[in-house]
Amino acid sequence: MATVGKYGKIEFSEQDIQFIRENFQSMTNDQIASSLGLKKTRVRTLAYSMGLKRMDLEYWTSDQVDFLKQNYKSIGDVELAQIFENEWPKNKGWSKKHIEKKRRYLNLKRTKTELQKVHDRNKKSGRLAVANKKRWEFTGSNEIGTIVIWRVKDYPMAFIKTENGYVHYNRWLWKKEYGSIPEGYNVVKKSGCPEIPTIEFLELLTKDEHARRNQNKFLNLPADVKEIISLKNKLIKTIKKNENAT
Repeated sequence: MATVGKYGKIEFSEQDIQFIRENFQSMTNDQIASSLGLKKTRVRTLAYSMGLKRMDLEYWTSDQVDFLKQNYKSIGDVELAQIFENEWPKNKGWSKKHIEKKRRYLNLKRTKTELQKVHDRNKKSGRLAVANKKRWEFTGSNEIGTIVIWRVKDYPMAFIKTENGYVHYNRWLWKKEYGSIPEGYNVVKKSGCPEIPTIEFLELLTKDEHARRNQNKFLNLPADVKEIISLKNKLIKTIKKNENAT
């Protein structure tokens, strides 16, 4: 086992060196450090000085970086990874995460217009259709009539799948029971409404009535809760403003 020599210097015996050399590929640095009574960083430093490596790091070349900079605005990360795999194959292969990580490091962000171009390119090439097909083969598709709960603006809302896609469950249920919804009215939940509403917990309110009811609820909240809600709303507005700016 390694010992502490003069001035606190760690001294390794021949047995220590041999132990590290023989076990470096089969044991982790933590395990080796524990066996020798050392810190993991000390083992890592010694292994490096001995030329021991568990993998060869493959760094980006200037050609690869240039290609990424020239094409990331119009080509998606998945397609870029495939291009890199064909042009510059490496032992670990290329993945979407490799491209994303490098873009973040280089601060290569796509604007909304550029994202739309990538989307259109994928759609035109059939790449988007293939991705969706693979997704549904894996996850399956919900049957018509399935009710799901999605979070909208951090608020749980029920939706139901129809022949025309998913629609707001509250409005769908009201129309099913009472017919059309008058213009300018919202279908809103009453107090105590379950997560998946039943018709007795729904009512029609105008937008003004709905706003007043929400305002009254807000005013009746404790002061600290109101402050938290206000701060949250300000934060959401700031985030949206920054997203639109980019």
